[in-house]
Amino acid sequence: MGLKDLFAAHAGDEPAARHSVSVVGMHCNACEKLVCTALEDRGATNVTADHTTGVVEYEGELESALLAEAISEAGFELA
Repeated sequence: MGLKDLFAAHAGDEPAARHSVSVVGMHCNACEKLVCTALEDRGATNVTADHTTGVVEYEGELESALLAEAISEAGFELA
């Protein structure tokens, strides 16, 4: 498969939806890592967390109950 064929095969691929939530209680880089790992373990991808703003962004579809459970098990809560 050549490069042209590869691009043609993926031309219809939609980029994953990016979601943003606010998380209360993060105060350091270790907190960010806990939250990211909890969401990644439940199928989220490209997860980023910023303890200075409390904003967590991720790609993928997570049910709200699963999202809240992941954040809670990491030791934090949704705002």
